[in-house]
Amino acid sequence: MKRIKLTLFIFLSLLACIATYGYFIEPDNLEVTHLYPDITALKGKTAVHLSDIHIKEIGVLEKKLLNLLDEIKPDFIFLTGDFVKWSGNYEPALFFLSQLKAKEGIYAVMGDYDYSNSRKSCLFCHEKDTGKFTEQHPVKFLRNSKIDIVLEKETVTIAGIDEGYEDGDADIACADIVLSHSPLFFGEIESNDEILILSGDTHGGQIPLPSWLWDLLGYEKNARYDHGLYKEENKMMYVSRGIGTSHVRFRLFRRPEVVVLHF
Repeated sequence: MKRIKLTLFIFLSLLACIATYGYFIEPDNLEVTHLYPDITALKGKTAVHLSDIHIKEIGVLEKKLLNLLDEIKPDFIFLTGDFVKWSGNYEPALFFLSQLKAKEGIYAVMGDYDYSNSRKSCLFCHEKDTGKFTEQHPVKFLRNSKIDIVLEKETVTIAGIDEGYEDGDADIACADIVLSHSPLFFGEIESNDEILILSGDTHGGQIPLPSWLWDLLGYEKNARYDHGLYKEENKMMYVSRGIGTSHVRFRLFRRPEVVVLHF
């Protein structure tokens, strides 16, 4: 009987430790991942990729993230959607975007959470109740569109595919970098296209589960592209674990991630 009680005590203590760590510690414990993609037009440049920030307020994590960006001083910042909580307040996210700085530009797509309030989602791109482009932040949103950027006589093409804007053609085959909120877009690109896709949406699952279980639960994106680097012939994709959390504030061995790209 004593052995059973001891075993139960150890088990419950372990669960309490995991719950404490997963709720109070890991969600605020940023990890920096370094990548070294070879894109000639961007040689010598540095970019930061952020995804799934899910901002409720400018708290500890958001301040830590802004301080880190100030230290890195990137040439580019790439954002792959889900800036807000579901049907949440958009103002903290807009304020966060206003604090971003990058020497050559900040480019973004929106995710499904950003469209959870269709009227407020317009504030990312336009002034309230007008068709005028917003001056509240320096972020350029690419909604199934692309942009050519000339850098020292070299041109780099950045395309954006977000959720909620299905019309149009971003002509991604001609892009060097594609921002796509969903990693499932990777399967739609020809393998012989030399392209770098930056994505998010999965959060790395927030907890480690095998792919077959994600598939059983109906999360195809996690089953196929949970997080990390994926390569197929000439195309490459990095799926970020994101910054914030959705549904439940909990991460276990899936730390929030800032991706630094050294070209």
